Amino acid sequence: MKMKKPIRQKKADRILHQHASADQIKCDYAIAPVDRKALEMDRKWGIDMLPELVSVETAQKFGSAMAKMNDAISSNDPQECAKRAAVVLRGLAAMDAEAERLGAVRASEEVWEVEIDGKAYGIMQDGRSWRSIKDRRPDLELLTLREVALAYEFWKSSRAGEFERAVKEAFVGAEVVDVKVKTFSDPIPF
Repeated sequence: MKMKKPIRQKKADRILHQHASADQIKCDYAIAPVDRKALEMDRKWGIDMLPELVSVETAQKFGSAMAKMNDAISSNDPQECAKRAAVVLRGLAAMDAEAERLGAVRASEEVWEVEIDGKAYGIMQDGRSWRSIKDRRPDLELLTLREVALAYEFWKSSRAGEFERAVKEAFVGAEVVDVKVKTFSDPIPF
């Protein structure tokens, strides 16, 4: 079971969190460096990948540190939040160093690109690299290979999919190159 990373709520924003207490705001700022470092590690290794790249013992220690920080956030204890955030930051640094030392492989950043009607799409080999790919290529609408397969499964179950299968059976090597939806708006004279 994955440990949910705390995400800053920006409690000092009086529009979104007008009833936030001083302690809640202090806790939110205490975890800000953790949020920044976690994003940095996600960009480097892949989203939520770092604990998978280290020893069981290291991952377990990090999980314990995260759980204690989450408890501190829930209890709105600013001093405990600051203390636990510092431990989590050391844990992220230790996992990063261990993954480097072990020669861990980062999530693949390979992307297949295709343009349709002037819109650029990127199909990612590993969706855990989404953040770093999006940083490099903000122009691409990114999809995982699984999302493409799910969309194709949906397509196959439609009448268009049935037509596509029939065409490919009749004409080996045929390829769908365009899809248009025809609508009829002619009045029916009766």
